[in-house]
Amino acid sequence: MNEKVFNIDFKSLAIQWLPTFFRMPVFISITILFILPLTSIYIEFLKIRKQNLMRMEVSTQKYSIQKRLNDLFDKIERRIEIVKAVQFDGLYFYTKAEDDPYHNKTEWLSNDNPLWLRLKSELNSEYDFIVKIPNTGINEFQLKAEIEYFMLQSKNYKIEVI
Repeated sequence: MNEKVFNIDFKSLAIQWLPTFFRMPVFISITILFILPLTSIYIEFLKIRKQNLMRMEVSTQKYSIQKRLNDLFDKIERRIEIVKAVQFDGLYFYTKAEDDPYHNKTEWLSNDNPLWLRLKSELNSEYDFIVKIPNTGINEFQLKAEIEYFMLQSKNYKIEVI
């Protein structure tokens, strides 16, 4: 959209709309006095519009939310990180019944006991991601509101202060 549509100078517009015989300093100052509430509403509108345009640029992807959080809460050092809660992926070992005899690519273990590479606690987590924030007095309620606005409803998260 053309940005010039939103560049309105109400003061000069009101003066231009005055009839020429009313363009005396007294009438101009009264007109400007009547325009002041409209100007303050217009400034609030521009602020909200700018915030909405910034929100529309953000998606539910990790890098996008992380960029938005750093822009809001840690502009200079950008220390807010979003990390995966599950640190390790599980490795699946095939049993003899699941093995394809024609295209055998599996490697068998020498003993009958299964080999666990990770503990169950390392493979499962009740959170989908962890938001790591610095200990600088960030308003956690506002942080939660921003995260919940952008994240998917099916995701769970945890805020961790580092």
